[in-house]
Amino acid sequence: MTRVTSNITMQNFQKCFFLLAISFIFLKPAKAQRIADSILLDPRIDIEVLLPNLDSLYEIAKSVNPTMKQELAAMRANQWSVRYTRWIWAQNLSVFYNYSFGSLPLFAYADPTKPAAQSLTQVKEGYRAGVNLSLSVFDVLGQRGRVNEQREKVLFQKHKRDAEALELKRKLGSFYADMVGYNRLYKGRNEDFMMQLVACQVAEKEYKEGTIHMSEYSRQKNVLADAEAAYQESFRFYYGSLLQFEAILGVPLHTVMIKPKKN
Repeated sequence: MTRVTSNITMQNFQKCFFLLAISFIFLKPAKAQRIADSILLDPRIDIEVLLPNLDSLYEIAKSVNPTMKQELAAMRANQWSVRYTRWIWAQNLSVFYNYSFGSLPLFAYADPTKPAAQSLTQVKEGYRAGVNLSLSVFDVLGQRGRVNEQREKVLFQKHKRDAEALELKRKLGSFYADMVGYNRLYKGRNEDFMMQLVACQVAEKEYKEGTIHMSEYSRQKNVLADAEAAYQESFRFYYGSLLQFEAILGVPLHTVMIKPKKN
């Protein structure tokens, strides 16, 4: 009975240890992401100090952008086509080495040790080797044109890749400017909301003490409601700009975020 109990206890311990290890592996990154998100949404911190400069962000976006990868792969494919086209004429060049036999002679030579009538010796069998080259007029005259065509395709793909890079930089800068602008708006609306909250608390205290009229207290409450609505609207704009910038960047913002310095 004791042995059975000890086995069950050991199995439970192993299960608990396994679940603890799994939770540590998966919950720790999630907790770190939640902390990073809370810092990004903190209205007291400027977004510029949390992220690298725009040039660094552009390099990150360019390295992970699927369209840029596609254009780069297409350009490399065209470069290989240029190398292939340069040597396409070699398909008409063949090297052979074989053993030949039959009724037709391969070559003949004169043997001086035999009489003149019998001095010619024909070799009809034996090994032979050589090179066979057959080029058409089109291969000779059109080879340069085909190579130049492939080179122009490489240049076309390069310019197309550069255009995609410029478009990516333009979009990234536009979304970055929106994010910074909405961050400042969010920060200002938060300050207004907090100040009005304090003013409303003071007005409530004065109203209870009888030093101000009910209308003044109601006015402060209405101003607080407007400040809260403006704060929530600015948060919506700022949070939307964060999501849009993260989408164009191609990586989660918490992976490139710089830890804020402690005062």
